[in-house]
Amino acid sequence: MPRIFFSLSLYYSSSSSPSLLHTSTLQTKSQADKMSISQASLSVAILASTLGTYIGLLNPNPEPPQKPNDDLHHHHHHHQPQTKHADSIRWMHLTHRHTPKVILLPLALLSLHLAALTLYTPDIPPSILRHGAENGLSASLTTWSASTLLPLAAIFFAGVPLRLGPYRSLGKNFTFQLTKPDQLKTTGIYKYLQHPSYTGVIVLVLSNVALLARLDGVLSCWVAPAWHQGLRSVQWVLGPAACCVFLFGVWTRVREEEGMLREEFGEKWERWHASTARFVPYVF
Repeated sequence: MPRIFFSLSLYYSSSSSPSLLHTSTLQTKSQADKMSISQASLSVAILASTLGTYIGLLNPNPEPPQKPNDDLHHHHHHHQPQTKHADSIRWMHLTHRHTPKVILLPLALLSLHLAALTLYTPDIPPSILRHGAENGLSASLTTWSASTLLPLAAIFFAGVPLRLGPYRSLGKNFTFQLTKPDQLKTTGIYKYLQHPSYTGVIVLVLSNVALLARLDGVLSCWVAPAWHQGLRSVQWVLGPAACCVFLFGVWTRVREEEGMLREEFGEKWERWHASTARFVPYVF
C-alpha cells in the first residue's frame, strides 16, 4: 500500500510540474513585457522633452541677416540705431536663427544616448554603456523614478507652455533682440506674470541639467574614469557657480527689457509692474 501511494504521488507531481513551470514562464514574460513598455515610454518621453525644449528655445521672430552695405548706409545717412538700450542677447549673438540649433546640438546627443540607455536597461550593451559601469551610472536616471519624472514633468507642464504661450500671445512682438513692442501686453498670462517666458527658460534649462548633466547620469558614459573622479570632487562648486552665472544672465536681460519698457510706456508700465509678479505669481 505505501508503494502505491508513493507511485501516485510521483505521478501527480510529474504531471503538475509542467503546468507550474508554464505559469512561472508566463509570469516572467509578463513582467519583462511590462518592463519593456515602461522603459520604452521613458525613452519616448526623454526624446519628446528634448524636442519640446528645442521648440521652446527657438527664436519665433529671428533677426534678419544684415546686408554687407547696411553699416555703410547707416553711417552715411545717420539713421537712428535700431535700439538705444543695452542688449546682452544680441551682443552674445544669440539672436541669429541658427544659434539655438548649435547650442542645443550637445543636448540632442545626450538625449539620444540617454534614451538608448533607458531602452536597454537593465541589459545595456557595452557599446552603449561605455564608461557608465565604472563611473557609477545611476539606475534612477534610466528608469521611471523621481529623478526622471520631476524634470520631465517640469519640462512638459511648465517650461514648454511658459515659452509657447508668450510666443502666441505676443506674436511678432516676441523677439530675442530688444525691440519696442507695438503695445504693452497686460492681459492673459501677463495679467499675473511680467516675464513668463523667462520663467519658462529657467525651468527648461535647469530641468534639462537635472536630467542630462548629472555626473551619475548619461555624462558618466562619456567621461573617462580618471576625469570623472576629479569632476565629482568639484561638482558642488562648479554646479552652483554655473547656475548663478546663468541666473545672473537672465536677470541682466530682464533689467534691460524693463528699462526699455519703462522708457517707452512710462506710467502705464509702472502701474502694471507694481501690481504683478516678475516670475512666479503672487511670489516673485
